[in-house]
Amino acid sequence: MKKRISVISPVYNEGEGLRTYYDEMSKALRSAKFSKYDAEVLLVDNASTDDTQTYLEEIAAKDSRFKVIFNARNVGVFLSSFNALEYAEGDAVFLLVPSDLQDPLELMDEMIEKWEDGYVLVAGRRLQRDESGWLRSLRNAFYRMMERVADQRWEPGVGEYQLADRRVVDELLSIPDAAPYVRGMLAELGYKPFIIDYVWQRRTWGKSSFSLPKLFRTAYDMIFSFSRLPLKLIMIMGFIIASASFLFGLFQIVLMILAGSVAGRGIMTIIVSLFFFSGINAVFLGIIGEYIGRIYHQARYGRRVAVRRLLNFADEGPSMRQVESDTGLKVAPKPAPRRRTAAGGSRKTKPA
Repeated sequence: MKKRISVISPVYNEGEGLRTYYDEMSKALRSAKFSKYDAEVLLVDNASTDDTQTYLEEIAAKDSRFKVIFNARNVGVFLSSFNALEYAEGDAVFLLVPSDLQDPLELMDEMIEKWEDGYVLVAGRRLQRDESGWLRSLRNAFYRMMERVADQRWEPGVGEYQLADRRVVDELLSIPDAAPYVRGMLAELGYKPFIIDYVWQRRTWGKSSFSLPKLFRTAYDMIFSFSRLPLKLIMIMGFIIASASFLFGLFQIVLMILAGSVAGRGIMTIIVSLFFFSGINAVFLGIIGEYIGRIYHQARYGRRVAVRRLLNFADEGPSMRQVESDTGLKVAPKPAPRRRTAAGGSRKTKPA
């Protein structure tokens, strides 16, 4: 029986560009390396608002290898893609292959070859980015910062375009993170990938929905999810402020002894200090509140994605193929849980 390789591709408002994606992905699946395996491509629609659903239905109808997951609402590209891992049945899984084709599909053959050689994790590294200089500089500065502040070491330039063995996928799924971010989770697990360099290409159709505000939001989430530095900075600032206050108090005592009573002086200093330290307290409470809010969300909701509809899955019912009304919601069944395999700690461990 052939082994299977799964490919996860998130989709949001891609429209007619999906036809190009289908042509290119079909070509990749016919390659000498890929054709030795059974293949499945999981297209995850993140509640698109254009005619994307029509094109996804068209693809699913003509090729059963392409399976479609329709989310009930937009939960973000990372949670959406991670949820698709629950449906992936492959012995190895491409964790995220964007449908905009900015990450070259030709790299997949080389990644499969390295997986066959025994690497349980093979990652693509964006050595260059075909994008505007200021945005490239902004990305590079952020990832250099994350290398310093993250609790675990991150491979610079490595994104989610990675091929993971089933044992790695099972380890990822065992982590009950309400806001999963695969790159950071793999760093925490400690898997060292085999890295292949490539050039991240410019988008050839449509417009990216990953705007600058979303990039900043992603950076914000990454810092609070994988670094305790903000909490450490609070403690350091607390010591600095307390020390400065103590020294200022000693200075006032010495001044009073030498110059006598100085009552009435320094009113402006008191007012400025009051507002300054009130602002500092508000910032500190906000940082602590962000961590507490994440704990609350994790404890109350966990990782939850409502799937509205499935196409080309073996366990879908006949009604799942029907287009729902705008008000209707048919919750798709979750796949049966898999039995976990032991995770290999060595980079050279042969895949199960």
